[in-house]
Amino acid sequence: MARLAFFLGYLLSALAPAALYLGRTGGGPGAYPGSVALGVVAFIMACNQFILASRPAPALRVLGLKGLLAMHGVLAALMLAAALAHRFLKAAAGFELAGTQPALGLAAWLVFTLAAVMALLFLANGSLPFMDRLRALRSWAEKKLGLGYKSARATHNLTVAAGLVLMAHVLLASSSDFRSNPVGSAWLVAWMLISQGLYLRYRLRGRKTPAARAPAA
Repeated sequence: MARLAFFLGYLLSALAPAALYLGRTGGGPGAYPGSVALGVVAFIMACNQFILASRPAPALRVLGLKGLLAMHGVLAALMLAAALAHRFLKAAAGFELAGTQPALGLAAWLVFTLAAVMALLFLANGSLPFMDRLRALRSWAEKKLGLGYKSARATHNLTVAAGLVLMAHVLLASSSDFRSNPVGSAWLVAWMLISQGLYLRYRLRGRKTPAARAPAA
């Protein structure tokens, strides 16, 4: 039950602000409302990645450390896919992909993608089904490119700056006009600042993991 409540809470954290933004667009089917909804969901998922990375005690009690790390990895891929779909739908709705606002979103997406690839390459555990190929690729990257665990950690640290770039991207969107959508835009800003605050506090404390109980059923 505790695990179900945790997942429902995670889902609601993304769907609630997406509904606020859809209300601002008038809702209904179409490329533009779909792009707005996916953009908000991807943004909240990016924020939630910082929260999961901070290893909050409630999540550890429900999932255990292994389960939390697995969720962190899976949701990173889903977040990147949602952001990419948002970009394609925005183009399908007739919006230009050139300019400052789209460029900021793309830059943030590239940093998050790089961090995900580096984590898969150098931080993944040995239980993945394709671990043999991953080890070979890891060895090549270490020998030929000079990359390694420290590079993966440094790339992950860049996501903090990428999160702020992503927030700028969102605030420059027409759907985030504070005059017409004050609650939605304030919600996203607050969620990003809170999530990054939790992550930075975790890092400043030396990345100590609270004692975790066995995952709840």
